[in-house]
Amino acid sequence: MKKTVVEYITNTLEDIPKQSLQTNKRRLHAFFSEQETIEKRGTHFVFRYAFYSVEKLRRPTKQSLFKEYKMLCSDLKSTPSGEISDMEYKDVVLYGNTSSPVVQGRLTEYLERNNSLKIQLSFCDEKNSECKTGENIAYAELQKALFYCKRKKYLLLFISVRELIQDIRFYDLLDEYRVDFRCIDFPWFCRENLRLIKAVMLYEKLSS
Repeated sequence: MKKTVVEYITNTLEDIPKQSLQTNKRRLHAFFSEQETIEKRGTHFVFRYAFYSVEKLRRPTKQSLFKEYKMLCSDLKSTPSGEISDMEYKDVVLYGNTSSPVVQGRLTEYLERNNSLKIQLSFCDEKNSECKTGENIAYAELQKALFYCKRKKYLLLFISVRELIQDIRFYDLLDEYRVDFRCIDFPWFCRENLRLIKAVMLYEKLSS
């Protein structure tokens, strides 16, 4: 995630015109902006606005994969799905492709079982139909989903993301933001087991 701070210098405390904010938002390819501070500087007022935009993720090298694998603990243990802590969330951000009737059915069934959950936002990254893993995905939408989860303290709820678990960048993003998450299709895939699943994936990558 990239954060750019822009200063607007004015003679009054009136709000910055929306057109000026939108111009910078487009220029910086930002999906979110907010006012950070107002400062008096001589006879002028300085409005500082933060603009957030997604970053292009680097493709991992064999050397970087090996380095990450060595950094993981050797005594990682799994947490069975039955022992995963109960969710204390009401608001969730959904990530995944829900276009198929089968996936929609699984989502509906899950929400009925957990009727306290309410989907606030939904995101999905388009993947290359010829690629069987997530390696051709830019993860722009996942970065946005993680941003809002961290900011609003929402639960991140995955569905239909089987292809992504073969891509180290997917794990790196989850590791970076450290938000709580669950997966409808794969109950074992959660914050508690992230590093273990990542270690298994890295081992398979390095062994192939």
